[in-house]
This record gives sequence, C-alpha cells and structure tokens, in this order.
Amino acid sequence: MTNAELPTAANPGPFGHKQRKNFLFPENYTQFNHGSYGTFPKVVQDDIRAFQDRCEQNPDRWNRCDLFTYMDDIRTQLAEFINCDKAELALVNNTTAGVNTVLRSLPFVPGDRILVLSTGFIAVNQTVRYICDAHEDVKVIEVPVTFPLSDKDLLNKVEEALKAHQELKDGSRIKLGIVDWISSVPSVIHPVKELVELLHSYGALVYVDGAHTIGQVPVDLGYLRPDFYITNCHKWLFSARGSALLYVAKRHQHLIHPISITGDYNSGFEKEFSFLGTQDYSSILSILTALKFRKQYGEDAIISYTHSLAIEGGKAMAKILGTHTLTRDDDDKVANMVNVALPIKDLKHPKANNADFMKIMLDKYNLYTPAFIHGDHLYTRVSAQIYLELEDFVRLANIWKEVIEGLNASS
Repeated sequence: MTNAELPTAANPGPFGHKQRKNFLFPENYTQFNHGSYGTFPKVVQDDIRAFQDRCEQNPDRWNRCDLFTYMDDIRTQLAEFINCDKAELALVNNTTAGVNTVLRSLPFVPGDRILVLSTGFIAVNQTVRYICDAHEDVKVIEVPVTFPLSDKDLLNKVEEALKAHQELKDGSRIKLGIVDWISSVPSVIHPVKELVELLHSYGALVYVDGAHTIGQVPVDLGYLRPDFYITNCHKWLFSARGSALLYVAKRHQHLIHPISITGDYNSGFEKEFSFLGTQDYSSILSILTALKFRKQYGEDAIISYTHSLAIEGGKAMAKILGTHTLTRDDDDKVANMVNVALPIKDLKHPKANNADFMKIMLDKYNLYTPAFIHGDHLYTRVSAQIYLELEDFVRLANIWKEVIEGLNASS
C-alpha cells in the first residue's frame, strides 16, 4: 500500500463509524478519551473469556504448563513488532508497575541524581520522588518544560540542565534520565532518539516512558537503543487493561527484579518475570488477539488514519472554538492525541478544573475529554481512534463551546 492509498480522515477506508460494531460501545456513547484507559474489540473480550475458561477447566495444567507457552509466544511476537531480542522483554500489568520495577531495583547510592521533565507522567515523577525519599542524598533534577517548544529548544533545555549539574563539581552524578516519547498531558511527541543519545553522552542511563507509544507510532528499539523502555499495550494496541511491555537491555538485567519477588528469584531475567504469582493473566494474554486484530488492517493503515484524524479533528475543533491547538501547525508533534485550547476568559474561575469539567461532561453529555492548564491556556486532550470520524470532533467542539460559554457568562 502506497502513502497515497493509506487511510486518512478524508478517506477512512475500513475505519470510522463502521468500526463501532467491532467494539462494545452503546449507541448513546462516544469514546473521545482512548488515551487514558484504552478499550478493546469484542474479539479480544471473547478470547479473554476463553483463556479464563481454559484455566478453570484445569488450573494445574494451565498455570504449570500452558500459560508459559502463551506468554512466550506473546514475547516472540512483540519482539518482532518492536525490533528487539525476546530475551529483553517482560510482561507486566502497566507502566506504573514497569517504572517501579526498574527504579526500585536499581542500586542508588549517595550522590546519585535522577533527571526528569516537568511534563512527565505524575505517577512516574512521584515514583522518582519516592526513590529520593527512600535513599540518602539521592535527588531529582526536574527540567521545566512548557509547550509549544521546538525539538531543538527541548534538547537545549535538557543539555543546559546536564551542563549545570556538571559545573557543580560536587561529586554527584546523573545516574538516570527518564524521558517521555509521547507525554500524556499535554500530549506531545518528543525527540526521543536525540534525548537518548544526549543523556548517554553525559554518562546517564535512559529510561524511555513510552506508555502511549506501541500502537500509536512505529517502535524500533534496535534503532532507539534505550537502557529501559515501558509501554502499555492496553492503551493503543487494543489489548485489555492490565497488559504492558517492559524492555530491559541485557547489560542491565542482572540488576532488575519484579516488584513481587517469587520462588524464581535470581534465576535470570526471563525466568523471574515468566510467572509473577497467582493471578488472572487473561489481560496480558489478550495481546495475542489484539495483534491479530490489527494485522487484518495493517499498522501503517491504522497509524495513518488515526494521525490524520487527530490533525484534522484538532483543526476543526480549534476553528469552532476560535482558538488553536497546542502544537499549532507542527503535525510531527502529534500522534493520535491532540491538545485543543478552550476559550475560557478566566483561568482562575473556580470551576475551571478537570474535576468540575468531568462532572459536567459525563453527567450532561455522556462523554469526556481531560481538561488541563498548560502555560497560559486551558486545553482539552482529544484522542483519535479508528472508530471515530471528523464529525465526532465537530460535535465535541460544539459541546465544549457550550460548556465554556456557560463559565464565561458566570465570570
């Protein structure tokens, strides 16, 4: 399929509202916030139940034999999908678990520093603060980031922080840098390859938070070469919630252990992560069906449509609202989630917060997109997905316009 033939917002091909039949949405509901929790097709739900049935029919055979065959198959397929060695992959429940796995395994010593971006996911940055609280003289270096920002300016900000630390000459070292590939709020694609290389050049290990990447952008770890990488399969790959992929380069695997230590402790990375205790593994096993579902359309086709819809949908919303998107016309900064400015007059309005907006949107309109203040603007983050069309973005914009006009009238 050539680029000219790939689906777009204007030429959706097999996507758009015709895809709704493959998902579990009721007629009166439209999902605009795929980025927070994801959702999965009906065929994934069918296979989840089939896996659960197989387990209950013979729990011993399942947990002692069959489960390991399926888990190994998933890692094989995912290794091909993201171009790495299967031996470098572990299956965990979510990004938070993956981040805690690495951070709570690494041996931090006095003088170690951890570099993060201010726009990093809150659970990740809070885990870093926990590590600092739990270790003597381990501190966080937070790089303040406000978008819109060019790749060059972002890299310059990080390098300025690295140089400023270097000039302290206090005997401390930046042991680890944690960078987003696609940040959550606001949603922006980062120059991840350059960030990895920059941090490596200063002697730091690099953990790439790719929570939003697999299924949203092409992932090639052989090219990226991070030390650690985590991604949620249940966000954009269409597997069930509670399924994520952790990558640990072989050179670091002797340091990394699961959050819950099992009888396989010190049996090697693959063995230790092959069974994380008795639990329902059907959500992780659903990755197999999710990959199969995606193959019938092709990764290029899915990514082309969702990216195109995010771009065109964001522009349509901004026009109706009389505002702009966070990244303006820089389409390379947008994957499937677009940040659209909301025309509120007073950022300090007592109801200009996500909790109040969420109540209004869910209770009155039966839909939701997260709202947040970044820089000097109030934005909402909207997720494009294969079951949406441009007219959905138009409808959402008119709803947000009504909500914001109501607040402006009460200012």
